[in-house]
Amino acid sequence: MKVTIRTVAEQAGVSVPTVSRVFNSPELVNKVTRERVMAIADSLHFFPNDRARALRAPKRPIIGVLAWQIKDFFFGELLSGINKAAAREDMDVLLFDAQLDSKRGMDGLVFLKRQQSDGIIFTSSPVLDEYYAIISRLHIPVVLALTEGSQYNLCSFKIDDRKAAFDAVGYLVARGHRHIGMISGPMEDTIAGNSRFSGFREALRHYNLTYTDEQLAFGQYRYEHGYAAMADLLSHRDVTAITAVFTASDEMAIGAMRCIHDHGLRVPEDISIIGFDNVAVSDMVTPKLTTIMQPFERIGMESVSYLKKAWNASGDSSSGTYFLPHRIIERESVATLSYDSS
Repeated sequence: MKVTIRTVAEQAGVSVPTVSRVFNSPELVNKVTRERVMAIADSLHFFPNDRARALRAPKRPIIGVLAWQIKDFFFGELLSGINKAAAREDMDVLLFDAQLDSKRGMDGLVFLKRQQSDGIIFTSSPVLDEYYAIISRLHIPVVLALTEGSQYNLCSFKIDDRKAAFDAVGYLVARGHRHIGMISGPMEDTIAGNSRFSGFREALRHYNLTYTDEQLAFGQYRYEHGYAAMADLLSHRDVTAITAVFTASDEMAIGAMRCIHDHGLRVPEDISIIGFDNVAVSDMVTPKLTTIMQPFERIGMESVSYLKKAWNASGDSSSGTYFLPHRIIERESVATLSYDSS
């Protein structure tokens, strides 16, 4: 038998409106009646319809979050910033995981709109033409986090990946390294892959360092790709003589460190490693990973703030890419060399 609010009212000997008040405005019901109704509801395993209650209640703003992949190490920090800012502004957050699938990403945009999201935070993935075709029809503000879409007149919050990569190489150079390799993301990734590689190459030119194709390997930002890419770099080490490697993600850096260990070498004594992201696990591995810090939590908070301003501006909101500051977190994975040994 389906248990309804009427079932509870009949067994408690009260009216349906009284049961409704017990759940929605308990202060309006005397204690004896309230406790009797709750006891009956518990015995019947009755739960009020939250969706129906929400329809009667004043609507809180809903922020839809389209995640490219929620199991990414950094995503928890980004979502933490979104949730903190949303809670402070009395907003709700609705999350959709695209699971690295562009079709699912497009479905997610439609889903978030249909669930009455008042604005959407689009994270991590490059904005494809087919994404923007949907975004332009949503008629709600959309802000980008950890990606950009200036060609579509969208606002985004991220770091300057090219400059961060340049600074990573500069850090290695300052510690005596002159033969530096890179484990890069894919070149077709215009947000992180191409830009971080460009910063790496620009830094090598700036410091008058040699570069050959054997100093570069590619991967998909994952541990196993970092491991495989490091194995490739090690196979050419007799030619390149690399003493340090810049990796395009911390997860790849940790894979590279394991590969170095499995080849009987040590980090940083034989090869230094610098990562990118500063995810929590980078402080847990041995040796602790020196890395570029992205302010994920702040990026999440800034994205929520943008949506609030966009609502208040009645659609007249700013666009463009806002670069938040990155910095190097110095730990244990980079050795300092003398110039003679570089």
